[in-house]
Amino acid sequence: MSHTLREIEDKLLNLHLETFFRKAYEQGVADGRKQFSRPELLTLSDLQEMFQIKYPTVLKMTANPEFPRSTQIKARFPRDQVYKWIEENSNWVKENTNYYSKEAM
Repeated sequence: MSHTLREIEDKLLNLHLETFFRKAYEQGVADGRKQFSRPELLTLSDLQEMFQIKYPTVLKMTANPEFPRSTQIKARFPRDQVYKWIEENSNWVKENTNYYSKEAM
């Protein structure tokens, strides 16, 4: 059975696209796991890594009275409330951290 050049090209394109989409899917799953693998209570170091900022900036950010913090454990910050705070305060986050930079994502 012989195949035309066009059929061969189509099969190759399909294989390349399938490989590309599989890799993109796997990267998306890995990125999702990374985001949700953080502990429920974040430390100052967790925030520093998460926002990709220096320690003094973390202290400045967490000194904000509106920044979510644990009422039971000193210097711990509830992860889900921090994510909500990011959404509600994205201008502050955008202006003071690298959270939205390409390297952070």
